[in-house]
Amino acid sequence: MFFSLRPPGFRQRPYYNGYTLIEVIIAMAVFTSIVMLSTMAINQGLKQYHGLMERGINFWDNARSLWANKSFNSVTDYYVYTEKSKWFPYFYGSQDFVSYASLSPLVGDTPVVVWLWNEKQDNGRRSLVYYELPLYTMSYDEIERAGIFGDYKKGQSIKLLENVETIEIRFYGYDFYDRRYSWADNFDGSKKKVLPSLVKIIYTDGGGKNMLVFGINTNSVMKRLYDGVYQGF
Repeated sequence: MFFSLRPPGFRQRPYYNGYTLIEVIIAMAVFTSIVMLSTMAINQGLKQYHGLMERGINFWDNARSLWANKSFNSVTDYYVYTEKSKWFPYFYGSQDFVSYASLSPLVGDTPVVVWLWNEKQDNGRRSLVYYELPLYTMSYDEIERAGIFGDYKKGQSIKLLENVETIEIRFYGYDFYDRRYSWADNFDGSKKKVLPSLVKIIYTDGGGKNMLVFGINTNSVMKRLYDGVYQGF
C-alpha cells in the first residue's frame, strides 16, 4: 500500500525547459555589449592599419627622394673623349632622360653610370625610372651604346616616380657662351664642358604640381684648364 504526502486537490505544474524574460533581457544586453566592443576594436584596428599604410607609403616616397638626392650629390666629373668635342665631363639631360656618372650606386661601392628615364606607362601616365650600370672605365661610345640599345636595363633599377600625369626636367648651369647662369630644357656636357649646378624635376599628380630639386656638388671648371693634359692619354 502506498501513501501520498500531497495534500488533497494538489496539481503538479507543467515543467517548461526555457528562459525567463529577465534572463533573455540580460543575455541580449551582454550580446549587444560584446558586439559594440568588437566593432570598436575592429574600427580602431582599421584606423591603425590605414595609418601604418600611409606612413609606409610616405616612408618609401621619402626614401626614394633621399636616394635620388644622394645620387645627384655624388655626381662625379667623369671625363670622356670624342673626336668632335675632345675631353668633357659626361652628363646629358633632356626631357626624355638624364644620364651621368655617380659615386653612389644602389648596390655595392663601384661607381656607376646612371640613366633617369621619363617613361610612358600603359595607362598613359608617366614614371621616372632610375637605372644604373657599373662604370669601370667605360668610354663615351660604350655609354652611348648602352643607352641606345637598352643595355642599361640589365643593371639595377628603381622607380622614383610612378603614375604621375606629367614630368618636366630643367637644368641650371653656367653657359660660357652667354657668360651667365640660366635654366634650360637640356644640358649636354660635350657642349657646356661643365656639369650643371641644379636639376629640377617638376611633376603633376592628383595633388597638383610638385617639385624635386637636386644639387650637384662637383663641377669641372678647373679640369677644363688641363684639356691638353687629358688629350695626352
